[in-house]
Amino acid sequence: MAGGKKKKKKGSAKAPSHSSFGRVAFAVSLVACIVVVSGLLLIRYLPPRVVTKKHASVQKSDLATTPPQYEVFEKHAVPEREERPVAPPVSHKPKLVLIIDDIGYSEPAAFDLMALDPNITLSILPGSPHGKAIAGVARKKGLELMLHQPMEPNEYPKVDPGPGAIFSTMDPDQLLRTLEANLTAYDGVKGVNNHMGSKLTSLSPQMYQVMTLLKKKGLYFIDSRTSAKTVSRSAARLMQVPFAERDVFLDHVQSREAVVRQVKKMLAIAEKHGSAVGIGHPHKVTCTVLAEMMPEIHRRVTLVRPSTLVARP
Repeated sequence: MAGGKKKKKKGSAKAPSHSSFGRVAFAVSLVACIVVVSGLLLIRYLPPRVVTKKHASVQKSDLATTPPQYEVFEKHAVPEREERPVAPPVSHKPKLVLIIDDIGYSEPAAFDLMALDPNITLSILPGSPHGKAIAGVARKKGLELMLHQPMEPNEYPKVDPGPGAIFSTMDPDQLLRTLEANLTAYDGVKGVNNHMGSKLTSLSPQMYQVMTLLKKKGLYFIDSRTSAKTVSRSAARLMQVPFAERDVFLDHVQSREAVVRQVKKMLAIAEKHGSAVGIGHPHKVTCTVLAEMMPEIHRRVTLVRPSTLVARP
C-alpha cells in the first residue's frame, strides 16, 4: 500500500546470543586463573620473612626437637682458666665439681649419669623435650640441678644457641623475662651456667643484668668459659653472686683417648689446687669413660656439689 506505514516484524530486536555469554564466562575464568597463578608465583619466589636477632628466641617453639649445637672455638682451642696458686697440703682429699651440661634430650643418658654418683650435677637446657621429666627424677634422687642458660655466641646466627637464649640485642626487660621464664621452668634449680655465650659473657651490661636476677633469687653462677674475654667474674663480684668457673671440658674432642686424658687432667688440677670444676656432656663416650674411671675419681678426689664450692669473688 502506497504511503502506508510499514509494520514492524515481531521479534525484530535481537536477544543476546549464547556465544556472547560464553565469551564473558571465558574472560572471567581467564582473569581468575591469572590471579591465582600470580599469587602462587609470588609465594614461590618472594624471599621469606627474616626473623631478626632481637626476636629470634621468641619465634622458636617451646620445645626443641633436635640436640643442641656447640660453641665453635677459634682454631679448636678451648679458653683455659688463668693459673691459680698451688694449694697448701691438706688432710682431706681435693674437691671436684662435675657438671654434665645439655641435659634434656636423652633420658637414658641422664639416668645412667645419676647412677654414677649422687653428687654429679645435671645442668638442664630450657625447652628440652625431656628436661622436666629428668628434673623430677633427679630431685627425688637428691641431685643438685642447674639451668644451662643458652647465650649468644660470636658465630650467631650461623651457630644457634637454641630455645630460651638471651642475646645482646635484647633490651633489659626482654633479657630478664627470658631468663626468669627459664629459671621457673624447672623446680629446685640452684644455679646457672652458660651454654655457648662467647659473645654475651664478654659484655658487661648484659652480664650485670644476669647477675642482678641471680642475686635476687639467691642462685650461683658457674662460668663455662667459652671466651677468654669473659667478664662473668667481675659481674658476679659487683653483684655479690656466688661464683666459680670451669677448669676442664671433658669431651670437646669426642674420642675415648681424649676423654680419658681430660679426666686425668681434671683430677690433676684438683690435686694441685685443692679443687676443680669439670664440665662434660651426655655423649656416649663420656658416660662410658666416667663409669670406667669412677673408682679412680673416688680414690683421688671427693665429688661435691657446686653449691658447696662456689664463693663470692
